[in-house]
Amino acid sequence: MHWVLLAAAWSVAGSPATEPVVELGDAAGGEAIGVVWHDQATVAPAIQQRLVDELVARSGSRRSAVVEEAATLARSRVALELPQSRLDVVAGWRSLLDEASSAYRAGQLPAARLAVIGLLEIVRADPVVPGAAALAWRAHMLRAQLSWAEGDAVGLEEAIVAAVALDPEARPSTRQVPPPVVEAYLRRREVVMAEVASWPELEVSWSSRESMALEIDGVPGRRPVPPGEHFVVVRRPGAAPVGAVVHTSTPWVVPDQTPVLKPGLPVDRETAQRICESAEVSWLLLARVRGDRLGLQRYACGVGFGPAWFEAREGWAPGIERMVAGPHAGFVESSELHGEGPWPAMPPRVRPRPAAWGESSGGPTHARLRRALPWILIGGAIAGAVTLGVLVARDPNPSLAIDGNGFLRP
Repeated sequence: MHWVLLAAAWSVAGSPATEPVVELGDAAGGEAIGVVWHDQATVAPAIQQRLVDELVARSGSRRSAVVEEAATLARSRVALELPQSRLDVVAGWRSLLDEASSAYRAGQLPAARLAVIGLLEIVRADPVVPGAAALAWRAHMLRAQLSWAEGDAVGLEEAIVAAVALDPEARPSTRQVPPPVVEAYLRRREVVMAEVASWPELEVSWSSRESMALEIDGVPGRRPVPPGEHFVVVRRPGAAPVGAVVHTSTPWVVPDQTPVLKPGLPVDRETAQRICESAEVSWLLLARVRGDRLGLQRYACGVGFGPAWFEAREGWAPGIERMVAGPHAGFVESSELHGEGPWPAMPPRVRPRPAAWGESSGGPTHARLRRALPWILIGGAIAGAVTLGVLVARDPNPSLAIDGNGFLRP
């Protein structure tokens, strides 16, 4: 349940939204493809959208098979990942706790105390391991039982205070814990819960400007906690998680970490391969915008980087088609788009040269005739219209006689 809550809190804490991750090959006629931008925050959304549209159209993949922010998704998952060797220690911790419990039930109190104290030291030294806080709570409860059996009232109180601070909502069962110990625990719990309004917050700070996700005692999110020690884990995008046991009275500054995955384009095959594995894609389309030009390069997961392509005057289509087809040879060890060196110059625009005399099939006479033909047609039309007007307006019975009386009449 804690892992489910952690994933939900991480998505709310500012991580960019991503489309659902698909399995490799989960695309009609294509593979799962991850898109990685050099500096995505500076790229206009319209350009990002256009690239995805062109990629979907030319690859034959479903849109859900394209992970638009593969590097961002990979960096968020890195913050949740732990090596299998670190996860395997949980089984060893449980075995140690079971051995200490068996020694307690067998009446071997010194051996049981030595085992449980040693276990607490191991767990406190590695708080990032999932379930560390819950296991520490059980160890404190066993320490409380040992103190009660030995008549150590101070040790009993200390163990119960530590257990209640880790999980104030827990209620031990009298089937597993002696009733006097349970009664002492519930009394302490009642006192702590009555002061919930005055619980302090842990003072955790960091120098990085990046957002971080905080987990306290296995539960994600910053919140007030009971006074005492708590298991704190901090997760930063692109970096392995780091943790510590922090007391409410002591501030903790998160140490700086070397990121596993930096933002932007991968520099080498190792980084690119890590993105491939975390984002679960078959290949990566690396993209960068400089000025008004686009640069593309393909990384075939598990193989290497293909040759880069830089936008020329023919547009994006040739470059994206080349990326989709993929190289079969000529792989390089690093990304050519990551450096700040100049890109190949844009080829000059080719303009058609005006035809000279004699280059046309008809020669200069035909050329002059073609230029004069429109004027000849216009002139013929005007002459025809004038002639037609004269004919239409002419009197059918013309007379050359002059009517003197009509002319002189006022």
